[in-house]
Order: sequence, then structure tokens, then C-alpha cells
Amino acid sequence: MNQKHYLIKGTLLLTVMGLLTRVAGFFYKIFLSRTIGASEIGLYQVAIPVFSFCNALCGGGIQTAISKLVATYRVEGSYRTAKQTLSAGLFLSLSMSVFLAAALHLGAELIAQRLLLEKSCAGLLKIMAFSLPFSMIHGCICGYFMGAKQIVPPALTQFAEQMVRILFAILAYTLSLKTNSQANAHLMAFSALAGEAASAVYCVISLYILCMKKVRIEKPSWHRLIASIRQLLAISVPLSLNRMLMCTLQAIEAALLPQMLRLSGLTSVEALSIYGTLTGMALPMLLFPTAITSALGMLLLPTVSEAQALHRQNQLSHTANATFLGGMLLGSFCLGSFLLFGGEIGSILFQNELAGTCIRQLALICPLIYSSTALGSIVHGLGKSSFFLLWNLAGFVLRLLCVVCLVPTQGISGYLCGMFIDQILLTGCILFFLRQQRLLTVSIPRTFIRVLFPAITAGSSTALFLLLSAQKIPDQICLIMGGAIYSAIFLFTVLPSFTDFAALLE
Repeated sequence: MNQKHYLIKGTLLLTVMGLLTRVAGFFYKIFLSRTIGASEIGLYQVAIPVFSFCNALCGGGIQTAISKLVATYRVEGSYRTAKQTLSAGLFLSLSMSVFLAAALHLGAELIAQRLLLEKSCAGLLKIMAFSLPFSMIHGCICGYFMGAKQIVPPALTQFAEQMVRILFAILAYTLSLKTNSQANAHLMAFSALAGEAASAVYCVISLYILCMKKVRIEKPSWHRLIASIRQLLAISVPLSLNRMLMCTLQAIEAALLPQMLRLSGLTSVEALSIYGTLTGMALPMLLFPTAITSALGMLLLPTVSEAQALHRQNQLSHTANATFLGGMLLGSFCLGSFLLFGGEIGSILFQNELAGTCIRQLALICPLIYSSTALGSIVHGLGKSSFFLLWNLAGFVLRLLCVVCLVPTQGISGYLCGMFIDQILLTGCILFFLRQQRLLTVSIPRTFIRVLFPAITAGSSTALFLLLSAQKIPDQICLIMGGAIYSAIFLFTVLPSFTDFAALLE
């Protein structure tokens, strides 16, 4: 299968499974918002950065390193070395995850009280600790599959994990009703643990069925194991450092933001409720289309690694140009959609007006976040993860400054402003880097204008229709017709860009 067909078919498969996973996730979020409430969701979101930090420390960059090394070894025909790399990755990440899981479980009260400033998070951290080893197994094996261009197992894994998580949550909530107990954030933590365990089991079974029967993984000698670990660490350390720093900053942000919201005049429950609405409702809606860009990004890393190993500069350039244009087209469409219908999405799906307000305000970052998600994988594939670390770090520091300086006076709008500044810096640095590497050859200003014009044209036409028919057509029918009109006009005006996009894939 050539690179074009691999990217198209692989992206399509991962996107379909990613969309199914996120659709199921939306029902899950709706279920949670109506059962445990926004404040409990917010409490869970406060604890998540600590788990993410531990995850990044014991295996954050190893999955990516395995994918990159396996892709390179496949080009060289060293299949046995590729499998030894997986063995080394599992040994390294599992050893660290068991140690960290024990430390997190034992130190949960101290972390919750001193770092997160929320004593109620201690129980959540103890539950999350058991998820770490399962997460490492899942991550390493999926990294191997992506490097080996086995797309089906990773695609099915994410869907299976989400379905087990949802079914477990529904079962646990039903049980709580029968026992007259109150469902809270612990339900989310136990559901996540069940999902991670299920995905790890599925990955092990898939690895045995697809790979072990052909070429068994031999137990490597200690010197080979150490050599493989050194190779993994050389690639994974910058990635892990990036993720650990980001998780540390996210933990600081998770602790600071509710505190700053309280300084703006809100009570503790109101601050957690707003935080839960933003992170548990509005952001998942905004990130829903990243199922496409994330799928593309997973495929781009091994593809770029192979092209770089074979010195195919033209292929790298075509890949960067097509990725940028595709991300901008998707972002432009979602920009207009969320501006027009964000309020209704929040009211109808989540029964929360604040969620709709946040979705509309965050719509402006759609072209930036969708482009940077996919283009960031090209940077990692080129082996420049340390650059990505610095850009990410700088953007997040600016975001934290907005939390401290703007949120006490502007409320949640100050935080949304910080997110916008963060994405502008990150996307700008990625585009500048790819331009300097002579990989991004299309005109950046011209591309922005070309992809925003359809959104402006379709959005203004749809807004006029909604304004004229507001009192003549029932609201739900009006929204459906408005969505159809916006989509049709957008697709018609964007056809020239689609032609260029197809040409870049040739």
C-alpha cells in the first residue's frame, strides 16, 4: 500500500472509530451531567492532571518512541529488532508504572491537600493509581501497532475502552440507585479504570493473534535490552519531559482556576461547577472534530519517520502542505458551526447555557487547534520534539498568566482569552518551523483567507436565514434547516480548495 492510500484509508478508519468513540463519549458526558452534576465532574477534572503527570513520567514518550523506531526498523527490514524494542518499552514503562502507582496511592491525601487544594480528590487519586500499569500496556502495544502500520487494533481499542467505561458507569449508577447511595466523581474514576483494564487485555490478545504467530518476541538478553532502552530513552525523554511539564502546569492550572474564580465573587461550588462545565462539556464538544486530526496525527508520525529515513523531501513537503490545508478547512467549517449553533448545542445536549456560551467563545481557536494537532505529529516525526516542548511550555505559561491576572476580574472569559493566546503562539511556532525547514511551501496568509471565506459566506447567509425565519418556523426545524444551509453553502464555496487539497495528495 502506497503512502497516499495508507494515509487516506488509515485516517478514515481511525476517524470513524474516533467519531463513534466521541459520540459515545458525549452521551457519557450528558449522562454524567444529569446524574452526578457539573461540580462532581469538575472535581474529577481537578484530579486528572496528577494522573496524567504520572502517566507521562512512566511512559508518556515511550509510545511515540516505539512507533518511530518500529517504523524505521521496518524500512531497514529489522523486524526482530522492532519486536525487541516493544519488549524493552514494556519492561521500562511497566516497571516505572508499578512504582508510581504505589507512590500515588500512598500519597493521595498529601497530594490532594497540598497540591490540588481539594481534599476530596484523595479518593479519586487512589482509584486512578490502579489504572497506570494498564495504561502502559495499552500505550506501548498501540505504539508498536502504529509503527508496524497495523491500524485496526488501535482503532478498535479506543472504541472498546470507551464502551466499557460507559457500560460500567451505567451499571454502577444503577447499583447506587438500588442501594440508595449517592453517585459522585468516584463513579468516573472506577469507570476509567475498567476501560483501561479492558483496553490492555484487548491489546495483549491482538498482539498475540496478529504478531506472535508470525515472529515471536524472544526474551532479549540484558545487553540487548539495555541497548533498546537507551534508544527509547533518547527519543522518549524530550517527549516525556514535555508531557510532564505540561501535566505539572495543568495541575497548577486545575488548582488555580477554581481559586481565581472564587476571587471573582463565586462560591466554591459555583467555581467547581463552572470549571466542570468548561472542561467536561464545552471543551469535549470543541475537540470532537479532532477525532479526524488526531487520527491523521497518529499515522503521520511513522509516515514522516519513514520518509525522513529514505530522504524523501518532496513527500515530506506534500504531507506538510496537505496537513495544513486539511486542518484549516476543518477548523473553518467548525468555526462557523460553533459560532452559529454553539448556544443551542449547550442548551439541548447539556441543558447548560454556560456550556453554549463557552463553545461560542472558543470557536475562534478551531482553525488553530485542529491544524496544530496534526502538524505537531510532523514535528515529532522529524525528531524535533524538544522544539515542540519549548513552544508548548511558552504558550501554557502565558495561559497561566491569564488565569492569575484576568480571571479574578473577568471571570471565565479571562481563561478563554488565555487559551486563544496559547494556541496562536503554538500554531505560529509550528508553521514558522516548517517554513524554515522548507516543508511548508503554501502561502500561509493566502491559505487563511481562502479557508475563512467559505465560513464567512456560509455563516452570514445562514445567520440571515435564522433571523428572518425565527418567528415563522419552529426552533428545532429552523436549526436543522440552518445547519443544512450552512453545510451546503460552505461545501460549494470550498470546492476550489478541495481541488488543491487533492492535488497535494498526489
